Amino acid sequence: MANAPLIRRSALHAFHLAEASMTEDRDWQCADSYGAVDAEVQAVREQVGLSDISPLAKLDIQGNDIFAALGQKLSLGLALETVPVGRVVRVPAQALDVQTDGLLCSLARNHARLISPPGTASTVQVQVESVTRQTDASACMHSTDVTSNFTAIQIAGPHSRDLLRKLTALDLRPAQFPDLSCAQGSLAGIHTLVIRADIQAHLAYQVYCGREFGEYLWDALSDAGQEFGARPFGLAAQRQLHAQG
Repeated sequence: MANAPLIRRSALHAFHLAEASMTEDRDWQCADSYGAVDAEVQAVREQVGLSDISPLAKLDIQGNDIFAALGQKLSLGLALETVPVGRVVRVPAQALDVQTDGLLCSLARNHARLISPPGTASTVQVQVESVTRQTDASACMHSTDVTSNFTAIQIAGPHSRDLLRKLTALDLRPAQFPDLSCAQGSLAGIHTLVIRADIQAHLAYQVYCGREFGEYLWDALSDAGQEFGARPFGLAAQRQLHAQG
């Protein structure tokens, strides 16, 4: 008899199980909705919503000249070696051999984080490792699948910046932190990676922290968001927002 597929769960699984209707999506057990999907979508459009996006694949890449090498391999049409620290590049789905676009985050001159759709870590790592094989040995490029190491939470809606500013000293002003920006710093007293990646026309951030802090960060964001009407949203609302805006 064939082995049953491994079903993964995020650090927030207990919360979702108590509050949401669940579904399986690309080998992850996820929250599909927390009641009325239309209300979840409305919260993102008018107030602020929180979503567990931990299933996103996360690849940590380190090495010399990695942005130049990746830019050539992925045919992005720009000189990635000139991408400053703190900026994010959208990677077309076809370049990664996946269904939707990825995000390549410049964390340092020799350090990047590549975010891709759930269940694609191994596929994307093959693409990155092909760069390693074609790169001069002096580049010394290494990639590590860190998907399960991090909890990821999306904060979306017109009050999402207001919510985050209650918990971090990072400068999130639009002029300093436009769409497709990233920064590492303290949020609610723990180290995080914050990415601004808007959903269509909706202001949205992604926050990554160590898995062991996942429940704490979710609670901190939920508490800080009460004055803005924050509510959780699941996969059904995600799909509607990405499709319709």
